[in-house]
Amino acid sequence: MPRSEDLVRYCDELLRATAFPDVAVNGLQVAGTGEIRRLAVAVSTSRFTLDAAAALGANALLVHHGLLWGARSGAISGLFADRLRLLFTHDMSLIAYHLPLDGHPDIGNCALLARAAGFAAVGRFASVGGEPLGVVGEVVQPLSLAALLDRMRAITDRDPVAVGAVDVHDAIDRVGFLTGSGHSALEDAVAAGCQVLVTGDVRESTMAEARELGLIVIAAGHEATERLGVQALAQELEREFSIETHVIPDPNPV
Repeated sequence: MPRSEDLVRYCDELLRATAFPDVAVNGLQVAGTGEIRRLAVAVSTSRFTLDAAAALGANALLVHHGLLWGARSGAISGLFADRLRLLFTHDMSLIAYHLPLDGHPDIGNCALLARAAGFAAVGRFASVGGEPLGVVGEVVQPLSLAALLDRMRAITDRDPVAVGAVDVHDAIDRVGFLTGSGHSALEDAVAAGCQVLVTGDVRESTMAEARELGLIVIAAGHEATERLGVQALAQELEREFSIETHVIPDPNPV
């Protein structure tokens, strides 16, 4: 059985965890047992995913959205304390990778979503601290907006929402994929020559901004667009360390 520090060290190197300026703590967030024989993976840390991991007898929970964000001070109380208490009660480690798992060119959320939608990666966009997160994808045979929405619906198991210049592009062949909250990268997507930006969620102003830029924005769900990365990372760890891995689904309509 691998020790938790060996598994985290491997992930840190694979994902280049220190290369990304991030509001999240990447890597080990809470130390549990020293050895990992069973690993649970989920998109987000919550009472639900922690309880499910404990029921599986997992020694660690690997997530995209962990518990430690930004500089924290003050009392450890409320939901934060409850979640920590669950980790300590079950001697379970919490391991999280945020932007490094969005931006990885092979097993990152953006790259995997583009691939799942049938697009070949031809470029990158939306950099943070010089590190690109988004993937520009192309297809040889152009798609209608309806066909692209159907593909996203099949991948995410939810109804995507399209806003912006939805009546402009009849033949779509170049799409930017930026999972999660990618609504701040509209101009980056246009500069990269994308007709469409596929992301997780949008804000109220996104419709008008996208319409004025001549861009279609598809909101396919924050959680729904970020499932693939943790699953691919778990498969990589299963091969590398011969550990048992379990995916904990927790679909979120947002």
